[in-house]
Amino acid sequence: MAMFDDKAFIISHLRNSYITSDDTGICEMVIENENWQDKYGDKKAEMMKHRSFPSNLCDSGLYSSDSELSTSCDIVSDMDFGAHRRRSNTAQRLERMKKEKRNQSKIKHVPWKSAPLQYNAQDQGFLFEKKDVTSADRQSGSRLSRQLEKSDALPNNPFSDYAKFDGKAHAGVATKNIDIFLTMAPKDERSYPMRVVTIATAKVHDLIGLICWQYTNQNRRPTLRPELHLYSLHIPEDDGDVDMDFPCLDNKEPMHKFGFTKLALVQKKVVPLVNRTAPVVTVTVPHRGFSKFQVQSENILMKDVLKKSLDKRKIKQIKGLSYMLEKQSEPGVALDLDASLGSVGTLEFCLVREHSTRGDLHEEFSDTSSVADSLSSHQYKSYIVSLVHKIRANSDVQLGISGEKVEIDPVASKGTKLFRQSRKAVTYEADNIAECDIVEEKAPGKATFRLVYLSGHEYKHHDFESDTSTAKEIVQKLNNILELRSGLVRKEYLNQKAKKHPKRQSST
Repeated sequence: MAMFDDKAFIISHLRNSYITSDDTGICEMVIENENWQDKYGDKKAEMMKHRSFPSNLCDSGLYSSDSELSTSCDIVSDMDFGAHRRRSNTAQRLERMKKEKRNQSKIKHVPWKSAPLQYNAQDQGFLFEKKDVTSADRQSGSRLSRQLEKSDALPNNPFSDYAKFDGKAHAGVATKNIDIFLTMAPKDERSYPMRVVTIATAKVHDLIGLICWQYTNQNRRPTLRPELHLYSLHIPEDDGDVDMDFPCLDNKEPMHKFGFTKLALVQKKVVPLVNRTAPVVTVTVPHRGFSKFQVQSENILMKDVLKKSLDKRKIKQIKGLSYMLEKQSEPGVALDLDASLGSVGTLEFCLVREHSTRGDLHEEFSDTSSVADSLSSHQYKSYIVSLVHKIRANSDVQLGISGEKVEIDPVASKGTKLFRQSRKAVTYEADNIAECDIVEEKAPGKATFRLVYLSGHEYKHHDFESDTSTAKEIVQKLNNILELRSGLVRKEYLNQKAKKHPKRQSST
């Protein structure tokens, strides 16, 4: 233990101890910022007046100046500390020697021996024996010419003009990698896309040509048609299925505009060209309109024309009931069915039943059409009509009718923002519908019809407005459904309606 009575020395010693022992450097920042001279300078000066120290103590640095006591030596970080320890020269030289030995082990030294002046092929073997090359068979032409001759057997690619858009043949150009699903490929290969690399500046039309070129080069089956306009690019699902409700990509748009990584090549349906030179036959059914169809030539027989007209009208030939053809300009004169179309001299005919007139055929078709209408009434069909409101203006709705229910869906239209939130789609079961009838027929071809339905314990109705033909069709369709179903709601409503009529007649 040492005893010191010099406060300034003890303070300086403590300050330096804290600074040197602190690795973080915080103590040095705190102690250096402290004004030690202002606190202890006056006391030290007073102590120096009353004490006399030998000169050797002052020279030894025991009693230094205030500025020396208030600061310490700068602490410099050493690179040898931690993971950045500097390697010695000896270690570096040893590692260099190890590398040289490792490299020398890979080098093989082959001594060079001078060959004898004279070479004897029989004693030394036939290693370097001279050979006669004049008798060797030389193939005419270069290797490139021979490959070009073999390439003549390959199929000709009609899409070679689009090979310049292949991104694999360009360096330093922006490209796009796209997986193409081939919908025309066999079913077991459709789920495996074909990778195509195209330049980013190519258009959709150019990409389609590049896909067809690569498809043909890979000898895939089936073979593509040379007409490029028959193909289009669609957005597929992850498994390669294509939703045809979405439109295809525009052929004029550049590919860098789209960010799709998967597309599907779809072949459009080929519409057969209509032969304009083939004759067109017109067959009129009395009071039922007419039908037009094209035949191959004028050499076709009239019985084939009759068969086509019956098939187009979906008329079944019943045993004992036959039909015949007449000229439209000559009623009552039946044509010979074994004659050709060219020998008749006309392309307009009238379909009539044998042993009957054109009026009788109208009655027959009216009966068959009513049965067909009643049977087809259960099929779903939608109409765009106007729902009549008492206060506000009429609104367009979609009226969907089927054999099970009636749906009323609002249709968005311009200028109807005020009451848009109040409209709601409603559905009525066919058993809850009581009646549908035309209420009023207006002058400019408009008609109003009413749909009566049961809501809770009372009957309510909706009034709709549309053109007269549509209104009659809707009323006929709903009445056919109600007659076939014959529900209790309709029977009770008709009974109540029948009871009210006598009261009205008595009051009048």
